[in-house]
Amino acid sequence: MNRIAAATVLSMLLFCTHASADRTLRCNGAIVSVGATRRQVLDKCGPPEHREHREVARDQYVREFYDYKNERFVLPKMTPGPIRLERWTYNFGSNRFIRYLYFRNDDLIKIETGAKGSD
Repeated sequence: MNRIAAATVLSMLLFCTHASADRTLRCNGAIVSVGATRRQVLDKCGPPEHREHREVARDQYVREFYDYKNERFVLPKMTPGPIRLERWTYNFGSNRFIRYLYFRNDDLIKIETGAKGSD
């Protein structure tokens, strides 16, 4: 896959959503925030119901969001080596919404709220 196609796939996966984005997730009495590692999420939330993963590029510049108190902006950041993307799905039951957690390499980069869950 060439770099342009890889960047397009990466952008679509990470930034084209039909759900709302959040910065934190509460599960099992603990709070998980954007920036946590996969291990931290597993320790606090347990294994996800569904896990998707793919490698999209190597040595690629990706858009990195910086969110400060009064400003939010995007800068390119070189990610050396392979870029592995994962999406974990947590279904907490019919009285809560489905949550989607997006990881780039080992870091949680995005949390989305989906439709109402099911038992």
